Amino acid sequence: MITAMTFLMILLLIALAMSVATVRLIVRDGRGPQRPPVSHFEDSRFLAPLAR
Repeated sequence: MITAMTFLMILLLIALAMSVATVRLIVRDGRGPQRPPVSHFEDSRFLAPLAR
């Protein structure tokens, strides 16, 4: 049987893991929109009509 303290410790570990994952995503991916890599070309068939 799981005691209340064990349950709270498991819940705390889950919350800590989710917080760490969130911070990693913010630091790694939070740079806003970026241009495509240089190796990619822009196909004119997929441009908006006003961008042509």
